[in-house]
Amino acid sequence: MAVSEHNKDSEYAHRLRQDPLFADITGHELARLVGAVQSVEFSPGQSVCTQDDPANFLYLIESGELLLSTASGRSVELTMRRCGEEAASDHATYLCGTIATTPVRALRVPRETLQELSLTATSLRSRALLGLMGHVGGEPFLKSGTPRKKPAVPLSRRETAGWLATVMVPPAIYFLGSMAGLAVEAALFLAILSATVLMWVFTLADEFVPPLVAIVAVLIVGLVPYEVALAGFASRTLPTLLGVYALAAVISASGLSYRFMLWLLLRLPDTPFWHQTALVLSGYILSPIMPSANARLSLVLPFYRDMVDGLGLQAKSKAATALMAATFSGAMLLSPMFLTSKSSNLTVITMLPGQLQVQFQGLFWFVAASVAAATVTLLHLVFMRLCFGRGAAAGLPKPRLARQLALLGPMSAAEKGALVGFLFFLLGAATSDWHHVSAAWIAGFLLVGLLLMGLFSKKDFQQKIDWPMIFFLLSLDGLSRSISYLGLDTALAHSVGNGFAFVDGRMALFIPLALFVTLALRLVLPTTAGMVVAAIILLPIGQSQFLNPWVVVFLTAMFSDMWFLPYQCSPYLQVVGSGMGRFYEQAEFLRYNHYMNLSRVAAAYLSIPYWEALGLV
Repeated sequence: MAVSEHNKDSEYAHRLRQDPLFADITGHELARLVGAVQSVEFSPGQSVCTQDDPANFLYLIESGELLLSTASGRSVELTMRRCGEEAASDHATYLCGTIATTPVRALRVPRETLQELSLTATSLRSRALLGLMGHVGGEPFLKSGTPRKKPAVPLSRRETAGWLATVMVPPAIYFLGSMAGLAVEAALFLAILSATVLMWVFTLADEFVPPLVAIVAVLIVGLVPYEVALAGFASRTLPTLLGVYALAAVISASGLSYRFMLWLLLRLPDTPFWHQTALVLSGYILSPIMPSANARLSLVLPFYRDMVDGLGLQAKSKAATALMAATFSGAMLLSPMFLTSKSSNLTVITMLPGQLQVQFQGLFWFVAASVAAATVTLLHLVFMRLCFGRGAAAGLPKPRLARQLALLGPMSAAEKGALVGFLFFLLGAATSDWHHVSAAWIAGFLLVGLLLMGLFSKKDFQQKIDWPMIFFLLSLDGLSRSISYLGLDTALAHSVGNGFAFVDGRMALFIPLALFVTLALRLVLPTTAGMVVAAIILLPIGQSQFLNPWVVVFLTAMFSDMWFLPYQCSPYLQVVGSGMGRFYEQAEFLRYNHYMNLSRVAAAYLSIPYWEALGLV
């Protein structure tokens, strides 16, 4: 019996492989498909598929002849050994009828199985429609494919070196730490931390994986209690991230951001300066509620493309490059200036003393950073003129923009909900000193409200929240708390105190130190990890020099946004990957970016008198 069943499954698999509809599915997908197949028989004159009936099954003909009837009443002899392709498509009913003209034996595949298969075999639905077109038109549109196999990719030299370093360096660090007199727990933690950094440096896994591995290793070895290692997941950072990501998704999905952009373009003066300003302002407005420069860019890049087309700008021209510089700066420049505009800001704030965490939870972060924000904005305008000139006058197609805005109609309920949520979060965070409700709880209330109103669904909760980034940040939070628990930050402060005695509490000398450490880390680490690791290193140094911890983490936030080579900046790689590179001149854009790197250093120095007035220095 077992042999008979085995032979039957083998026959089913062979028949499925013969059909062009399933020729390119993987072995795993084929195995799941075989389990749902049934063998059925039809008598002459019996209907196999009835037009307008639910398309519940796909049939693969093993023997016999069928006649297909189209919606217009035309009869076609079925030459291709398959019918009922509608079951594998998005159409719920059969578009054609099929009748057996001789005894027919067929394999029947349920619609539910085919719909599940289409989630991984993404071409199945389009291939099913091609098969149906072949029946009606008499042409074999569906061609045979080849099974999809995941090619074995050998490790590159970089990956090989990275894995060797990850295996060999941590034990060496453990023994060196032990020889230097470190406690066993501290030496073990440094070894685990070194493995995490090496995985980042050599890009051996996705960015969020190494800190998760480190947290698991710390818990397995028992270096710190679980309430310390997992403290990030119980901190205020989690509701803040969830609320902000949910609000950003609702604003984008509802169309509110697109409506606002059209409205802004219609009302600003129609000159090159204001075209650029519109793109900058769009990114600025999104900054307080969208903790990802990549997400902000994904919203404003379509407007850049539409503006280039609408203005009729020549590809690679200074005007088109200036618009790209404005688009990119709008998404990037305020990243360090708001607590919620950069994911790593929400991580490093947990490294501050409790009193400072409360002080900077609301809009006071932006208040303290306002001089730096004004400086980079002003220098952006200066460098735009220096790099790209005044720009030739070109008019937007405002009548077309007005028609697009009119086609949107009145604001939908989703747009109104997104607007209310945005104002609620912005005003709530701005007035937290008055009502004493943390911005984290405001974000949490906002998330609950969006869910209860149906503006943010279960599917949105699964797909539109950046869960890898959240786990990345909360794991880093746990690692930073573990460092404090083990006393490594105090030990580092003592060890470096004398080495940086020349700073002598002077911010003017600490700024180049912070710049050097952050840029050195950013050569090998991504933006978020580079900022967090820089903060971990610099906070003890700042503590030894009696500098305000918030100023230290703010400097790392601002300097971590500096980049010189494309690989250092994922938002710029996003621009390149989007195909926008054909519109602007990369060399001119990079020259502008180098100037903006200098603007961040100038912003730090110009903020010193203001920080002194606030009592932060």
